[in-house]
Amino acid sequence: MDIRQIRYFVHAVEGRSLSAAAKRQFVTVQAVSKAISELEHELGIQLLTRGNHGVKPTAVGVAFYERARKTLANFDELDDFTKHFPTSRDNEHMSIALCSPSFANVEGVMASLSKFIGKRLGLDLEIFIAPGRESIEALHAGVIDAACTLGEYASPGTDCVSVGSLPTGVALARTHPLAHNRTISLSEMTPYPVVWSETFDDFNHSIHAMYRERGLASEAVRFPSNATDEQVSAFFSEQNGMAFGAVLPFNQTSGNLLTFLPVDQRDQVRVPLCLITLKSQKTDAYRAFERSAATIFRGGQILGSS
Repeated sequence: MDIRQIRYFVHAVEGRSLSAAAKRQFVTVQAVSKAISELEHELGIQLLTRGNHGVKPTAVGVAFYERARKTLANFDELDDFTKHFPTSRDNEHMSIALCSPSFANVEGVMASLSKFIGKRLGLDLEIFIAPGRESIEALHAGVIDAACTLGEYASPGTDCVSVGSLPTGVALARTHPLAHNRTISLSEMTPYPVVWSETFDDFNHSIHAMYRERGLASEAVRFPSNATDEQVSAFFSEQNGMAFGAVLPFNQTSGNLLTFLPVDQRDQVRVPLCLITLKSQKTDAYRAFERSAATIFRGGQILGSS
């Protein structure tokens, strides 16, 4: 039994046909059929009933599917986790995970930022986007040197050092009634729902949490980590939803759906930019980065040029 067989079986059940599974995996129907047949042979049980109108699981197949689906989800989560992080580590290489949602041209921005800061420090520096919890797990595993968070983070065994702060704003659809404002106030936001991300807002003292403390009255709509693009798009375009973010020196919105407005100065809260490290382990490369970070990110701006 291997993960390929499990994947084909799960997709065949969910798509109700071998061809649906094949299309989803970009393989031939014959490849899917062979893999599932081999799986059934290995197990000594029939998992699918095949007919002219597709396939459906047998009674045993239904029970097997429920377990296989969870196994596949766990494997995909593990696979996604490993893809977030580089594998090469040495004394002259430093890796920092920026705990932030993705944004437009993220790979290009992170590459330019890594090159600029790395040049100033004389290091081979890699900065990349990753979810918060995965970043902390990687920190404890020794895969990265530090995590960088928007907002304070506290947990046993870690240190949190603020290296500056960033102004904050709101992402909203270009069709939103307030999209043509120059800034946006908390009172103007009240009629509209605001994202509460289980991935980011549940992780640390986030921008959303800071504005709640300041009196934000908008409805908080929880977004699970597996929210689909369609759900996100509908939230912004159909519900006139909003999401908080930091004002950064590069475009953060993807495509033509969203725009980004700063919060009005009367309500403005600056979010701390923090470096998270293990109490028990701080590399020389990290210490050099920490000493220079306050200058590099002074006032929330990236100084100089590459």
